[in-house]
Amino acid sequence: MTSGLPGGFYGIADADAAPDVLAFGRALLRGGVRVLQLRMKHRAPDVIRPVLETLRIDSAKVGAVLILNDHPHLAAEFPEVGVHLGQHDVDPREARDLLPGRLIGWSTHDLEQIRRAGSLPVDYVGYGPIFSAATKHLHRADRRTEDPACGVEGLRAAVAASVRPVVAIGGIDAASRADVWGANPHGVVAIGAVAGAPDPCVAAADWVSACRR
Repeated sequence: MTSGLPGGFYGIADADAAPDVLAFGRALLRGGVRVLQLRMKHRAPDVIRPVLETLRIDSAKVGAVLILNDHPHLAAEFPEVGVHLGQHDVDPREARDLLPGRLIGWSTHDLEQIRRAGSLPVDYVGYGPIFSAATKHLHRADRRTEDPACGVEGLRAAVAASVRPVVAIGGIDAASRADVWGANPHGVVAIGAVAGAPDPCVAAADWVSACRR
């Protein structure tokens, strides 16, 4: 496994959250995001590939880490691109075989999964939803059942139990981020709060500033 996931605000350019995912990703980078995930669920590799290549170049220019949601075989085509996997995606062990030395993240939703992550070749875990995931942007083809909210205390317990850095995600907004950050996660995600802002670049910069140790 590798290390080096930047702490603080973890940006996700979600194609279901913004009409132009490339512009959204670039706005996050201009706002100071130094770990950026490209999330294009249910899109074909040929659609994802040019966006990933452009964001890879842009990320390298500012020293940001770029992570692709799912699609480890596609990530393997690009130098230094990591991958983030859900519970129903490719097994992390298979992804590690494809991506030696790359960052691999794994979504977790309860303490059992948090503990299991300690025996898997992953570098960090996403944990959530912290609050209601009603604002989560799901593609219409996504039929996954929403996981129950764990709250700040649930996040605190996950951080204490995890041997991997924990990134908090799910329903976090400007009103709740201080409490979430106070639970001492390695990183915090906000998708809707940034994508829905009048200027996502300015919003991203505000989150980057707020989520510093």
